[in-house]
Amino acid sequence: MSLLLTSLLPKISHVLELCLYARHLPTSVAFYSETLRLGAPYLSNPRMAGFSLGHTTLLLFQRGLTSADSALPSSRGLIPGHGPPGVDAPQLRTHFALAVDGAEDVEAWERELSARGVEVMGRAEWPAGGRSVYFADPDGHVGEIASRGIWPHY
Repeated sequence: MSLLLTSLLPKISHVLELCLYARHLPTSVAFYSETLRLGAPYLSNPRMAGFSLGHTTLLLFQRGLTSADSALPSSRGLIPGHGPPGVDAPQLRTHFALAVDGAEDVEAWERELSARGVEVMGRAEWPAGGRSVYFADPDGHVGEIASRGIWPHY
């Protein structure tokens, strides 16, 4: 591809969707709704649940229900299969980070997670002043709550 064509491409602005796979969708929905206080999902069915996080959507999929291609009604397209092929597949340990403003917010979340019995897996203090706390969700994914100062852009 030529440089000219590449320079005309629209800039990618942000992550639109983050998909995590759940062994037991109701347990994961409760964790994100209640423990992380995201509120009720805007979309919920036996296959998936969706939470709005600003410009990003967090999707939780029931493991084993997304591995086959899925045709959209009225010939509107095809969603390719994704995720592990069954509920007994090994943990994926997908990493994701949720943003808060300051280090004190990270500390408050660490206290909340610990009080709720959530495994705190680690902590980090970053050179630019940011802080992070890492935790395990019910499906073994590695979550992070991070403050400003972990990246040049945040």
